[in-house]
Amino acid sequence: MSQVSNVCAIAKGEVGYRAQRAPGERPSGHQKYSGQVPGLEWSNYQPWCATWVSWVAMKAGVADLFPRTASVHSAMQWFKKRSRWSAYPAVGAQVIYGSTGSTHTGICYAYDDTYIYTYEGNTSLTNSANGNKVMARERRRRDAYVHGYGLPSYAEGIVTADPAKQGEAGFTYKVTATAPAGSSKPPAGRAKAVVVKAGQSLATIAAAAGVSLATVIGLNPQIKNPDVIHPGDKVTVPDKAPARPPQSSQPSKPKVPAFPGAAKFRPGQVNQHVTALGQALVRKGYGHTYAIGPGPRWTNSDRAAVRAFQRAQGWSSKAADGYPGPETWARLMK
Repeated sequence: MSQVSNVCAIAKGEVGYRAQRAPGERPSGHQKYSGQVPGLEWSNYQPWCATWVSWVAMKAGVADLFPRTASVHSAMQWFKKRSRWSAYPAVGAQVIYGSTGSTHTGICYAYDDTYIYTYEGNTSLTNSANGNKVMARERRRRDAYVHGYGLPSYAEGIVTADPAKQGEAGFTYKVTATAPAGSSKPPAGRAKAVVVKAGQSLATIAAAAGVSLATVIGLNPQIKNPDVIHPGDKVTVPDKAPARPPQSSQPSKPKVPAFPGAAKFRPGQVNQHVTALGQALVRKGYGHTYAIGPGPRWTNSDRAAVRAFQRAQGWSSKAADGYPGPETWARLMK
C-alpha cells in the first residue's frame, strides 16, 4: 500500500470515534489521540483536530512528512516553510480552514471540480471546528472557509489539482482524484433495515453492524443530519460485515531479535544494533528527534527518542532514562 493510501485508510478507520465529554467539561472533551502522540500529551481536553492529524501520520509511519503540533496555524506554517503549500487540493493533503489558517484542519482523501472530501477530527455537521467526533466531510472547494493545503512529500509523489505543478517532479496533476483506500462509499452486497432504539446513535448502529459510520451515512441519503435520529426510524446497514480472512490454527508470530545487551547503547558505541533500534523508533512514530538518521552511532537523538517511547509506556524515573533494556527492546521490535 502506498503512503498516501495508508494515511487515508487509517484516517477513514477512525470515522465514528467520539470524544468523551461530561456536562460542564470543556467542549473538546477527553480523547485518545493526545496521550498517544509523544510531545502532545498536554493537549487533551483542548481542540484536537491538529493532534488527530499528527496521530494519523504517526500511525501511518509518515510522522516526518507532517507537522507534529496541536496548533492549526503552526501546521500551516510548517508546510509553508518547506515550500509544500498550495491553494489547490491534493489527495492525502492536510487541509487548513479559517480566514487566517488557524481554525480547523483535516485530511483530504478526494476532490472534484466542486467539492473536497475529507476526514476530520473534532468536527460535526453543526460545529465544524469543535464538534467532538471524527467524521467524513464534504465541503465546497471554493468556500472562503477553505484556506489551503499542506502537501506531504510522499515517497510515491502526490496527486494535486494545482496546475502550476504540472510536469514538476513528485507531483501528478489531475482535475479530479481519490485515494485507492480513501473512499467512504458503502461496500457492495446485501443490505438490511434496522429500527432505531432509544439511546442509539448512527455511530453505535454502525459499530454493531461492524462497519464505519461513513458507510452507514452513505447507505442512508434520507438522513440529512447524522447527529439526529429518533427511536422508530429505519436505518439501512450492510447485511453482513466483510468476511475476515481465515486464520491458521497456529498463526506464526514475528520473531523478536534477542536483546544485544545494554553496553551496545552507550556513548561512543557504533554498531548495527543502534541502527536497528533507531529504525524501530521511526516505525513506531518516535523519529522526530532525528535531524539526520537514524544511523549506527549512538547519539543524544537516539536517547531522546528512546526516552519518549519509554514515557509513552507509562514508565518514569530509571525506567525512562533513554537507555534501552530488554523490555524496551522487545516492545520496539514487535
